Amino acid sequence: MTTTTWPELVTRLREIQTEVQRLAPFRDIGLVPNPGASEDAIATAEKRLGFELPPSYCEFLRHHDGWPRFFDGASLLGTDALGARRYDDLCRAAFEAAETPVPDIGPPLKRRPPRMIPFAADSEATTLFAFDPASRDASGECAVIAWINEVGVRSANFAEFLALLIELAESELEAHLHRQSAPVLARSA
Repeated sequence: MTTTTWPELVTRLREIQTEVQRLAPFRDIGLVPNPGASEDAIATAEKRLGFELPPSYCEFLRHHDGWPRFFDGASLLGTDALGARRYDDLCRAAFEAAETPVPDIGPPLKRRPPRMIPFAADSEATTLFAFDPASRDASGECAVIAWINEVGVRSANFAEFLALLIELAESELEAHLHRQSAPVLARSA
């Protein structure tokens, strides 16, 4: 469990991704978030979803109303895109195709939250992030289910999910640093 706040985690992830992009400029990494959302925009998104977003994601939206190409080409959705049917369909299709166990709380009805609340996706649906409404804890946070290149991962909340992304980004950075130093080592031998 992480005690680091989401702003600290996002700052660290951005630092790592900046270095990755310096070493691998072909990587599709968005380093610039959108400006923050208004309280009205957040309330409208929650009404459209029929679901109260986790407090940490609401706070994130107040600072950044979405973030294009946040991680591995997946954009964190802003208030206008949250609850859009295309993301719900992508999420359901990806999890069903992988036979990923997803809590079933029944068919989506107006007053019942959907099975999963997608909050990020890439254009090919190879990277998807979704909140699991059935896992809401006492503080209002929900588990995050991530689908990254055919690997499913579950985090207890948004902050732990960001910590996972940092670990993945650090691994990628280490690989790029290793590739960059490998020719130097080979020449010196």
